[in-house]
Amino acid sequence: MRVTVPEAVLFDMGGVLLESADMWDDSGFHKSYPKGLPDGTPVEWFLGLSRAILQAYEALPQPRPAMDPRPIIAAWLERLPAEPSPANVERWYAVLSDWEVRPLYSFVRPTLERLSEMGFRIGLISNTLMVSDSHRRLFREGGILNLFEFMVFSAEFGMNKPDPSIFRHALESMKLDPARAWYVGDKPHRDVCGAHSVGMTAVLVDSIYEGRTHDGPEYVPDLRIPDISALPDLLESLHNARAGMP
Repeated sequence: MRVTVPEAVLFDMGGVLLESADMWDDSGFHKSYPKGLPDGTPVEWFLGLSRAILQAYEALPQPRPAMDPRPIIAAWLERLPAEPSPANVERWYAVLSDWEVRPLYSFVRPTLERLSEMGFRIGLISNTLMVSDSHRRLFREGGILNLFEFMVFSAEFGMNKPDPSIFRHALESMKLDPARAWYVGDKPHRDVCGAHSVGMTAVLVDSIYEGRTHDGPEYVPDLRIPDISALPDLLESLHNARAGMP
């Protein structure tokens, strides 16, 4: 495949812009909840609720559709015991959404700012279990929200990567030719396969999932980088090479 200079670069989130939080367990609890739970709620109950939601999600056929965890929250509130009222369910839904929020990597803002200054359009396609008000808040506080032209989160879209529909939705919303768009992710089985399925260039960030590139040719990325801070120089070099500059 001939790698072309893109018009836009679209990003995965977990493992690319911030630490992945795929496992909701006690080892990661303090990272997502440094101040603990509200009202002194027992951590054991919360971890049990979290495991129940993940188990239900993982039982869905792949590529997984979005899942509403509110019925599970309601059932677990009765175990607390607490009133499973709609307001209480929504309150705990909001608390659970913080599982997926981790601090941005230090290089993210300067990298995205430089890409924007270079004239590249920026987008995001991310799998999430919960709607992403918390991520938008994180991006706003981190000074990067306004750098994204478009963002789509699977919990809000209705289908997870690698299903092509979520990639097509982003491309159509941004009016992008897939041949002029790069997708940057850390998981070959979701990100590389999904990007390739719609004709995008797939850029793989080195991660614990890199062994999955052996699963088949569709898992092999077009480019590899250690992290996204390498992108501006890579794009500049590619542009200069295409222009015949030394």
